[in-house]
Amino acid sequence: MKQRFRIGKISFQDPLILCGALAILLYFDASGFLRVGLLAAVLHEMGHMIAYLFLRHRFPHIEVTMTGFCMKTRKEHFSANEQLLLAAAGPGVNILLAVWAVFCLSRRATIWWSAFFAANLLTGAFNLLPIPPLDGAQILRCLMQSVPRK
Repeated sequence: MKQRFRIGKISFQDPLILCGALAILLYFDASGFLRVGLLAAVLHEMGHMIAYLFLRHRFPHIEVTMTGFCMKTRKEHFSANEQLLLAAAGPGVNILLAVWAVFCLSRRATIWWSAFFAANLLTGAFNLLPIPPLDGAQILRCLMQSVPRK
């Protein structure tokens, strides 16, 4: 039986397992690359949340699981343009942060900025793959809907 813990509009599925696994992974992350990767993933999801806030003027329902974050929007209606904005916001944030990291690297090269660049570039690019449930599949679906049919 799955356990759930809720704080406002954020629910955690199996929070003890999630926190335990995260604590073990972070304990053994001597290089710090996992931390930077998690930061890129959280910033990616914040991009989706900011787009949702822009569209709906309220905070979305978020579910945190072992596989990541998920905004619960099934009962809501979004136009194709709104769906496109929501889907593109996450990878867009990662690409913008990767560009910012390149600027910071040009001023002062550090391992942290290199890792931040790589984590954001990989997170953004991976999520653009046109495979459900990734953002790329949603973006492709929205673009296909906007193409006029003959």
